[in-house]
Formats: sequence, structure tokens, C-alpha cells
Amino acid sequence: MTPRTGCAIFFFFIFIILCLGLINKVDSFCPVNPMHGYWDEDTVSGRCILRCDGGYEPSGCHVIRYSHRHGKWNHDVPSCQKEWPVSGKTLAAVGTGVAAVVATPVVLAGAGFTAAGVAAGSIAAMIQTPFTAVGSWFALSQSAGVIGTAATTKGAIGAVTGAITYATSSMFSNCEKE
Repeated sequence: MTPRTGCAIFFFFIFIILCLGLINKVDSFCPVNPMHGYWDEDTVSGRCILRCDGGYEPSGCHVIRYSHRHGKWNHDVPSCQKEWPVSGKTLAAVGTGVAAVVATPVVLAGAGFTAAGVAAGSIAAMIQTPFTAVGSWFALSQSAGVIGTAATTKGAIGAVTGAITYATSSMFSNCEKE
């Protein structure tokens, strides 16, 4: 091999390496990496997934797609922000549980389960039968209307309502899953 051939091969490889680097830069379709995070490019499904460093979380939907047809992202481009000690999902669950506990006496009274007994003409009066069994939901509701809700019942109402809210809150988000 002559020195000229060796030099040509060397420059050919340099050219290939530079072209591959440029192609990779051109193929990059995700936004610029934010502070405290980076974008994962999912070139197969055409989406960008934001990954935040430890102690940080996305400020919005962390999976986004660019619409060439509309010339914009399908969601606002999120950044990485400091994590809160408690997530918004947890706050919603606790808030819903507390609201359910507070609303229970109002709902029972509205349905006709009052301290004086079943209110005439109420929903409770319509569903009451002579065969109402001891320990049935009707009897328990009437007991709660007369003497108030027990602490254990309040705890159960709050826990169940909070758990349902926590489990279903992601269903109401329009963010795409990974």
C-alpha cells in the first residue's frame, strides 16, 4: 500500500465518521435537553420521553410528539423541576377522602336519614320496607343519621374514597403513557 492510498483510506474513514455524526444530529427530533434531565428519543414510535435526574420531576406530560402537519408539539414542552414532598395525585386522594367524610352527614340527611328518623317523602322513606333487616345498609344509614357516623366508618369512607381517587386519577390525564 502506498502512502497516498493509506492517506486516502484515512480521510475516507474520517469522512464517514463525520457524516454519521451529522446524520445523528439531523435525526434528533426532541427538544433541547433541559437542566437536570435529558430526552430519550423513541424513533420507532416518533416520540420524546423526558427523563429527570434524581430529586426532579417533569413539570407536565413527559411523553410528547411533534406534529409536522401542525408544526407543534402535542403538549407543552416540560422541564425538570424540584420534586414536591407529596405528589399532586396524593394530595387529590387525601382531599377527596376528607371531602367524603365531611359530606357523609349531609348526604345522609339529604337522602332522609335524619336524627328524628326517616324523613317523610324522602328517598329513604321510598326504599324503606317492613322487612328491613338488622345490619343492612339501610339500618346502618339510619343509625348513622340518628347518632352520627362512627370514627371507624369515617376512616373507612375516607380510605376507600382516597384509594379510588388515587387509582383512577391517571385515567383523567391526557398524557401519553410510556
